[in-house]
This record gives sequence, structure tokens and C-alpha cells, in this order.
Amino acid sequence: MLKLIGKQRAERILEKYAPWLRTVSNKYAVPVPVIKAVLYQEMTDIDILDAAADLAVWTGLFPKKDSSTGYAQIFGYVAVNAVNFAVDRGLTDYAALGIPSDHRLNSADKKDVRMLWKLLRRDRRLNMEAAALNILSAAEEMTGRRDFSSFSDRELQLIFTRYNADIRRVSPYGQRVYSHYLRYKNAQNDLKDHKEEDK
Repeated sequence: MLKLIGKQRAERILEKYAPWLRTVSNKYAVPVPVIKAVLYQEMTDIDILDAAADLAVWTGLFPKKDSSTGYAQIFGYVAVNAVNFAVDRGLTDYAALGIPSDHRLNSADKKDVRMLWKLLRRDRRLNMEAAALNILSAAEEMTGRRDFSSFSDRELQLIFTRYNADIRRVSPYGQRVYSHYLRYKNAQNDLKDHKEEDK
């Protein structure tokens, strides 16, 4: 299948949005390497069928009403649930996220899903922030906790798996994302070491 974002382009995108990812990380206490690992995997998985699905949802001319969209490849209904998770725990609110709604969003309401899907499609920063919220939601669901410093290797793999699928065992996807996480974590540690040496 024709991939639309190669590995090098994915890395360039992550570098471009590095300041934003740090902001999101600080806001929700989700480590940057965790967010980057998910985004990298999702971006490098985007293919021509994903683009076709987005077009079908955008035009509204086909029965398909939702699709995984943007760099985070997140469905509208999934983002609704992730946003509500964060709102319910006092981590953010609709206004802070730029979501124009005077009522609680409902993932079973097609209008709510479409409204948020359009925002996710258009606003890359919101798309990435929604990914972080979905990761947080997955963490609590799979472990009962949101403290990333407390997670074992297996728990991280379960969290990454849950981002992609509703299953309770580590999947190949979860293992792949975990390998990206280790790569980004090691790079971050190397950078810190160099900065310490320069002092």
C-alpha cells in the first residue's frame, strides 16, 4: 500500500512541532517520547486508503461518517471520549481546547463527532493534543494510573496497544510503538547529557 508519510518526513514533522509537543507534555504530564512514539507510528502508517476515507467523511457524500484523521490518526468518536475523559478529571475544558460547544459532547451523536472530526482534520495542534489525551485515557484504563514514571515496560506496551485497539494484551503495534519510545527516550537522555557536559 502506498504510504503518504515516510520516516524522514515524519521526523521532520515531529521536529517542527517539538515546542508544541513540549507544551502538551507539560500540561498533561505525558512524556514527550511517549507522544512522539505514537505520532511517529501513526504518521508512517498513513496510506492512500486513509486519505480516501478522510475525503469520504469530509464531503459527506458517502455513508462513512468518521475516520482516523490527521497526524495522530484519531477517530472523531475516540477524540470525543478522550476529551471528555480529560474534562471530567479537570485537566482541561472545551474552551481551552478551542472546541465550540455549549453542551457535553456525545460520541454517539453524529453531529458532535463530525464537528470534532472537522477540527481534528484542520487543526494539527489539536490533533496532537487529542492524541495525548487518548494516551492518558488509555493509561488509566489499562493500569488505573496516569503517572508515567510508575509504568513498567509491559504497561507502556499495553497503553500503546490500547491507543490503537480495544484489546487487553500487548499487540505487535504496541511493541513497535514501544521501540520508538525507547529511541526517543534515549535521544532525549543523550541531549540532556550533552547539555550537562557543556555547563
